Amino acid sequence: MKSLPPAVSRTGDALWALLPRLGRPGDRRGVQRWDPLSERQRDLLGRIAGGDDLSGPDGVSQRISARGLQSRRLVDVSRKGGVWRAQITDAGTYYLHHGHHPDHPDRVAVTQPPRTRSHPAGTNPQPAAAARTADPGNDGAVATVAQATELIERLHREGGTVRIENPDDATRSLYRRVIHAAKQHSAVPAGYHLLHTGRDSGDIVIRLAEDANPDDTDWNRIRLNTRRVTTDPTIVFAALEKDPANLGVTQESLPRALDLLRALATEASNRGHRLGVNTKSRHPRAYLQIGQARRSITLTEEDDQVRHVPTDKEARELRRNPWHRLPEYDAVPSGRLRLQVARAGGYNHDSWVDDKRTPLERRLRQIIRDVEAGIVADEQAHLAAQKRAEEAAAERRRQEEEQLAQWREAMARARIRAVEKLRQDAFLGRYRAWLAAGEIRAFCAALEKAAAGDDDPNDRENLSRWVAWGTAEADRIDPTRGSASLAKVGFDIDPDSDDLRPFLGKWSPRGPEREYRSERDEKDFAEIRQQTKTWHHGMRGNPNSWRW
Repeated sequence: MKSLPPAVSRTGDALWALLPRLGRPGDRRGVQRWDPLSERQRDLLGRIAGGDDLSGPDGVSQRISARGLQSRRLVDVSRKGGVWRAQITDAGTYYLHHGHHPDHPDRVAVTQPPRTRSHPAGTNPQPAAAARTADPGNDGAVATVAQATELIERLHREGGTVRIENPDDATRSLYRRVIHAAKQHSAVPAGYHLLHTGRDSGDIVIRLAEDANPDDTDWNRIRLNTRRVTTDPTIVFAALEKDPANLGVTQESLPRALDLLRALATEASNRGHRLGVNTKSRHPRAYLQIGQARRSITLTEEDDQVRHVPTDKEARELRRNPWHRLPEYDAVPSGRLRLQVARAGGYNHDSWVDDKRTPLERRLRQIIRDVEAGIVADEQAHLAAQKRAEEAAAERRRQEEEQLAQWREAMARARIRAVEKLRQDAFLGRYRAWLAAGEIRAFCAALEKAAAGDDDPNDRENLSRWVAWGTAEADRIDPTRGSASLAKVGFDIDPDSDDLRPFLGKWSPRGPEREYRSERDEKDFAEIRQQTKTWHHGMRGNPNSWRW
């Protein structure tokens, strides 16, 4: 059925909501909510009870009928968050179990809720008891609720997503009831909701999704992939028969190739494995599912090389053009089949081919065992590679820790020497300033003596001014007094990167890494290190070399 446009759909919803009051044509008393459902309505109610909320594209055409069920209080419909959802009510569940509406005036509705069985704390009900759902009475209802609780606990244990691969009809039906029970009996934790796919075919995937953090993109990917990847034998071989392009065989060998895959699927099933098909690619591709490992299957036909016989056209071409080269051999399909099963990583694969004594059909058991052995070998290789990577990472961490320890030790030594260098510079500078201040004062005293013997009053005045200025300068640079006092200089000096660099060798002051040093840098740093060893000799140097 084609889906209706939104305007028509809304009009239809409104008409269905009015049906209980207006009635259908020819029905004088109107439609009562307890009137029997049609077979189509009952099927839709069962579909909603199974967990289909009609939110998907395939549910659009059923929404008008769902509105009709809502008018009978059998279904609740909501548009929370802009998403159309239908959910069965207690009355709808009762109708499916008893075949009539609980409000029917001619029948006595059982309104007493089913008694629940209690279980000791920390224990789960037995699976066999949880699966009893045939009877809609107390036992079946309680078992389904217990199974729903167990499903929620399993979702928590497995990270929020559970996959049931290729279930049979009974298992698929049971999970539909369990999902419905989880929704109806508030087994879903607050702030979460259940998503599921695979209601009618394919793998069942159930997810416990957060209301506050919806991830529709990821869920749509899972939902679409589940529909495209299946191990259901009926769907698998229907897809391969419809589009065998990925089977690289001739049309004559195609029936045998399909029979070989069927036999391979049977042998895999005997060993607890499955043969599936991926329809996501351009053409369906078969694969083997062995535990959690999935290995793609390639089936091709071998060619024989036969000597090329020129055609009449080629013979004429050779007569016209003697230099024209023809192929020496032609590739002719041989009927021999080659089976390849991919290995983990890259383009590795295992390969088996027909031979004269043993065709592939007689070697399928050994082929499955070889694939199993290959998966074990791949896993062991993966674990070995993982171990090597962990050991390499541990070695890198050890080297980094060792390098960090060496750098910290070098930094500690460099800090001591850099601080000593800064103290030397500060002390030596003040010492030279002190010597200079003393020499200046002695010079000023000599000037004053000379001024006293000068007969020219103008010269005496001018010289006195120079003496006053020189004395003030001596006081200014004197480290024993005023702002230039050595007491104003902190003894604990914090060196910066440039102060540390001459004493770090090849290390960088920024971190445990090597730093490039030019020849000029090495020469300058060597001079700085030498100065720290002989600085006291400079104190005996010429005091007249002071600067201000």
